[in-house]
Amino acid sequence: MKKRAIIFDLDGTLLDTLEDIAISANFVLASYGKKSIVLDDFRYLVGEGALKLMQNSLGVDKNEAQKALVLFEKHYANQYNQNTKLYDGIGKLLTFLKKKDFKMAILSNKPDSFTKLCGIKYLRNWDFDAVYGIREGVPRKPDASGAIEILKELHVEPRECLFMGDTKIDMITAKSAGIDSIGVLWGFRDRQELKENGAKYIVQTPMDAVKLIGGLD
Repeated sequence: MKKRAIIFDLDGTLLDTLEDIAISANFVLASYGKKSIVLDDFRYLVGEGALKLMQNSLGVDKNEAQKALVLFEKHYANQYNQNTKLYDGIGKLLTFLKKKDFKMAILSNKPDSFTKLCGIKYLRNWDFDAVYGIREGVPRKPDASGAIEILKELHVEPRECLFMGDTKIDMITAKSAGIDSIGVLWGFRDRQELKENGAKYIVQTPMDAVKLIGGLD
């Protein structure tokens, strides 16, 4: 069946957000008297949401992580747009998809407020049909609930949709929702992780994604 919709992950897929996340997380670590973490190590700490990031980087339980999350979000509110940028070629990919009349959505494990802020700041030129981060009452990825909700909102079947992301969380989410997945190698994780977790396709660059999707008709 012809593909006519795509769900994107946000961080590590559309936007390079790592430096701003790392700066805010290291601010929290410093507040707790802990040593900062080097930028590259955050590639394996992000992806499961800000609360999990606090737990894993601080080595604390969920209750303490909730307190740390308040600090993180307050700092990140002023930091999120300092170094974040679209990956090279993403604009061309999104423009190609709009010309092909694809319905487009974002499903992120970033807090919903920041997901929407990033959408407005960096992605407003492409008029996404749905933009969601972590919300009350909707389990985060890799639970498929958010993806299934988007399918209903966009009025498309799973087999008419693609799911593009950079981590195993995205690949598992797509598989659970019955959606063909595209793993991207410009983000935070590597080919092995994507392949081992069921990526149907793997692309090196956004232009490779254009060629792939253009050839699926």
